[in-house]
Amino acid sequence: MKLLKDRKAAIVITIIIVVLATLAGVGRSLNRLARDIEAMFYDGVYLEDEGYTQPGINSHLENSANAALGLATIMSNYPELADKAEALLSARRSLIDEASLKGKSSYNQDMGQAFADLLQSAKDVDLAERDVEAAIQHIRTFTNAQASVAASRYHEKVPSFGNETSFIVQSLKLFLPVRTPEVFDPADLPAIDFN
Repeated sequence: MKLLKDRKAAIVITIIIVVLATLAGVGRSLNRLARDIEAMFYDGVYLEDEGYTQPGINSHLENSANAALGLATIMSNYPELADKAEALLSARRSLIDEASLKGKSSYNQDMGQAFADLLQSAKDVDLAERDVEAAIQHIRTFTNAQASVAASRYHEKVPSFGNETSFIVQSLKLFLPVRTPEVFDPADLPAIDFN
């Protein structure tokens, strides 16, 4: 305890404690900000300039997954399309079961490709009129949901993570174990044509 009675040593220890506490606080704040941005994937992005909350990407993915289920269910009734319908269902299940945003992005891409492949194969099959009408509704839902995913402002929030912080905080980020929000790449869907 002799060290604490030395005035210079006490000042140095105090400065070290203050610096460590500051670093810990900045790290916690930045990690909280990253979690808040990732929550926008599910909860939606508040658009200050427009005064409303844009639905989260996850809700659009659910709409896409429901449209994929509907299309696969219809097309699985045709033996020549059963394998492609099962491939779409498999991609859909993978998307739904995935927890990470990066994984969801990849499986969404797979689902889009399987959706397009099934439709391409369906062009060569003599479908019942009611099945064609139902398929067209599922295609509309799927493409609209995917367009909404691509238009989400979440894609602007992730790259801007920490940009509004001061120079000092941005400098400290280099020395702290701060995780950045996960990126979700919108599907680069193949052209979906069902004429």
